[in-house]
Amino acid sequence: MHTRQPTLSSRLRAAPSPLAAAAALAAASRPDRVGDPVVQRLQSGRTWAGVAASAGLLFAYPLAESGEDILLGKVMDVVVGCGIALVAGLITLSVFIGMARPSLRGVYVRRLTGPGTALGVIALGAGVCGGGVLLGVKLLHAEIIPWADLRDAGFLAWLASFLVFVIVMLIGGIVLAVVAVFTLAAGVFALNSCFRVGDVHDLLPALISPFLVWALFALSYSDGPEVAAPPLVRLAFLLGGPLSVTALSVWEIRRLRRRYGVTMRSALGRGGIPEPTYAPEPTYAPEPAQAPVSGYAPAPTYAPGAPHFPVPPALPGQTHLPGQTYAPVPQYPSYPSPAPNSPYSR
Repeated sequence: MHTRQPTLSSRLRAAPSPLAAAAALAAASRPDRVGDPVVQRLQSGRTWAGVAASAGLLFAYPLAESGEDILLGKVMDVVVGCGIALVAGLITLSVFIGMARPSLRGVYVRRLTGPGTALGVIALGAGVCGGGVLLGVKLLHAEIIPWADLRDAGFLAWLASFLVFVIVMLIGGIVLAVVAVFTLAAGVFALNSCFRVGDVHDLLPALISPFLVWALFALSYSDGPEVAAPPLVRLAFLLGGPLSVTALSVWEIRRLRRRYGVTMRSALGRGGIPEPTYAPEPTYAPEPAQAPVSGYAPAPTYAPGAPHFPVPPALPGQTHLPGQTYAPVPQYPSYPSPAPNSPYSR
């Protein structure tokens, strides 16, 4: 049967977008993690409410800085926030794993692959972007390609080199743009998930998030205002994020304790009964067929249609079955003996 081969366009459409790939690599995704849909909806609603408040503030008041400075400031906020989340996550994970029971430390250490993946993805994306920008600057300043020597080699050689240079710069620019979007999105997702510390335990994001947002509030308050808003409006806008995140974190910890029984004592194994660890169900081998008991003869078998009588069961201590019982021999009628004078008596 003829099968249609996938084309390049179909493969490109099937490829994940940079935002989806960043969310898959930088957001918490442990399979057995407690995923409360109510908490997730509230967190998403709080994020979109913050975005709407920022957009409304930018449209309601004139800008105190240029658009480029504001955009660069937002990028720097993401970078600084990632740094704060990284330091806070390392300290919290070290204390959390160190205080846990020895039986749980190995479990939590194996779960560190999630935070490590988020950190590695952001570091790799930042390295690619930085190296690509540095290489592009050197190419534009003719520090790598000797254009003067190519011009002396002939017009065709110079033209071919220039066309290759343009194609490489276009492809490199597209790749750098995609990697930059991916890295920035990964930083935002990692910032919201506190570098996937939820993969280690469900309580850790709620514990680290308040510290992170209050540290960002201190940095934002110390910087100059982005818009020419009244001080009271600016303070209310800056306090909205930390207060909402703190309230949501407290409510999440309380909901995890009441609805799912997840507490800090159980997470550390200090509550008497540690959190259950799920293991695959054991598989049992089929029981072997029982051999016949020695000392007893097997039951007799009969041909089809042959009459037989039931054999009584063996008594305790008896080493053989009683013999087969048969029906009595049928008695036929007897005839009188002949008379003495009968000719048949001689």
